[in-house]
Amino acid sequence: MSQRRHALLVKAACVFVGLGAPLTAQQPPDSDPVLVLRADAERRADWATEWLRSEDPLRVAWGAWLARQDHQTALIPLLIEKVGEYQPTDEARSQTGERDRHDALLVVLDALIGLGAAVPVQQARKLYPEFSAQSLILLVRSQTDAQSALLNIFQNARANWNWLAAGNVLVKTRPPGFASFLLSRFTQHITVSIFDPGHGGGGAGGGSECGFSLRAPKARWPSVGLYLLTQFPERMTGLTATLLIDGDTTVYYWRVEPGNYDNPPDARGSCDDGDRDRYRAQYLTRLMESSFPRMSMDPYPQITIVWKDEADYRQRLLATVEERRTEFRRAVASLQHSGQLLTPAESATLKLRLEIVIRDERADRSPPLPAVLENDGTVSVRSTFTTPLY
Repeated sequence: MSQRRHALLVKAACVFVGLGAPLTAQQPPDSDPVLVLRADAERRADWATEWLRSEDPLRVAWGAWLARQDHQTALIPLLIEKVGEYQPTDEARSQTGERDRHDALLVVLDALIGLGAAVPVQQARKLYPEFSAQSLILLVRSQTDAQSALLNIFQNARANWNWLAAGNVLVKTRPPGFASFLLSRFTQHITVSIFDPGHGGGGAGGGSECGFSLRAPKARWPSVGLYLLTQFPERMTGLTATLLIDGDTTVYYWRVEPGNYDNPPDARGSCDDGDRDRYRAQYLTRLMESSFPRMSMDPYPQITIVWKDEADYRQRLLATVEERRTEFRRAVASLQHSGQLLTPAESATLKLRLEIVIRDERADRSPPLPAVLENDGTVSVRSTFTTPLY
């Protein structure tokens, strides 16, 4: 080990213990404060540069931490080099060395985001399996250049907040394949309620939010900012959410420093992260905004049928289904002819996904409701709706 490197490591030990110590304790009282601060900043920049060039994950982490703390934009190329060197994996990193490299990159990404750095799209995209929120924050900054990467994430994301972040960019840039993928996964969930004359009904819903792990800090490592995207910024009280990408459902992100390195994954988990078919309907309506007459998609239409007799019920139920099929065909035609958002080949493969829940709310349920759609292979009659496709 060179004498200079040894000296730097000795200084590093002092930094870890006392980066916040008063400078006056180390300098004569008559020293020029401007010169003292300038010399201190130069030393810290030297340390950060040296540590970022190291192969030791702990030193890399502290170098990235210093770069963010001191807003050292000159170190962005070194930080990006660390991203380029990193090889992500879909599997959990159990070995200590592998885990430390993963954790060091968390600090590197925190620094890059804090410094407002532009990371090459290919490098930002490869991070997604392990660092989904950080990857998306970096990709959203690129937007147009990141269309292909964002479309790939949109097709595979598990958490709706990640899916929405990509979708909110794509609905503006409208790359090939986006509209087709939306329609191919979109399901209409129809509630048909049958009432006696003079009666009616309704319903409502709600949800919750997830947070960050509260595990113990990682000893000797710097505090790192962890990120989580959300479309519900009000749900985590006490935290300020930062706007990531606006839209009909705007996406924000939180940054917290819990002390640990438990980075939130791209996973649905037990969180209520919204309804993907409602979001698909928003995107499809936005894509068809130039159509005339103006069109929109309703993912959860509520149909009321006032009971008269079996023949009238059968006619009205079949008419409801046909109306939805007609609406879907109109949407496909609109997207194909308005801005070439769908190709003829894509249009030919698209079929309406339709499921129906029938609620018999009559006081007298005799005669029973006739089976009208049970043998229709294009419609699913269910007792409760399925979860929207991911």
